[in-house]
Amino acid sequence: MSNTIVKAPCVNLKSLETLFIEMTAQNCNLRCKHCYIDFSDKKVKDFIPIDKVKQALLSINKDELKYICLTGAEPMMHPDFNHILRLCMKYSSVIIQTNALNINDKKARFLKKVEEENNLGNEIIFMISIDNYNEKENDIIRGRGAFRKAVHAIQSLIKYDFNPILTIVNYNNTDEAELKEKFTQLCDSINFETSDINFKIIPLIEKSADWEIPKDTDFENLKSDCSTSRTLTLNGVFACPLLASDNRGKCGSDFSDFTKKCYVETQYCAQCCKYNKRLFSLEL
Repeated sequence: MSNTIVKAPCVNLKSLETLFIEMTAQNCNLRCKHCYIDFSDKKVKDFIPIDKVKQALLSINKDELKYICLTGAEPMMHPDFNHILRLCMKYSSVIIQTNALNINDKKARFLKKVEEENNLGNEIIFMISIDNYNEKENDIIRGRGAFRKAVHAIQSLIKYDFNPILTIVNYNNTDEAELKEKFTQLCDSINFETSDINFKIIPLIEKSADWEIPKDTDFENLKSDCSTSRTLTLNGVFACPLLASDNRGKCGSDFSDFTKKCYVETQYCAQCCKYNKRLFSLEL
């Protein structure tokens, strides 16, 4: 009998370019069909404390950092969202990954003021979740009214000279060129001038699929979030947002002592290896 222990392959953190902050794991005003979060039946107040964010920002290497990304569930549900946003902008540009239901003209005007107050040249970048260019098809995935609210948010943001990025989960496995063409037409109809940089198309990640890691995966050069980012949550530091509730993805309790190794051993990791692209991080 062999005593050989088979170890999962490993991806090393090359540099901490993106710090994800999970503002809340469960609070969201939508229940999208493709969401990787297993929501509780009860309303959970699991907002990350400001002090935990402050401690993390003081512990990381600021010189490596390109972006701080406020994510969720829905990050703008956090009661201290504005305070945390201002705090993070002292360190880098901030990405807000949002379904945009909380963005209107007044909020967009306020956020532009927050950006202009920053004297370090850091900017606010919005990644707006919208999954189909057709209102009916989008709302089947994301919920009734989600399409119109997202479009209204985009109009409010461009009014104040923001340049939002549309985050599109390719739920129906549509040809990417067709998706971009149709979304470009949608943006043209609301006077939003776009280029390729305004569209981030993400493959559908399946929660319960029986995936295997591709045998030809080049782990040294894998384009994955875990190679350039870590996720701060209420419960510690994790390899990526997908694994923020999975102990197999836990890298430590805080940024004063965390591992730069991530073992590729979940169904999410297998799908990430297949697609070989950063699903959450922004590459500009």
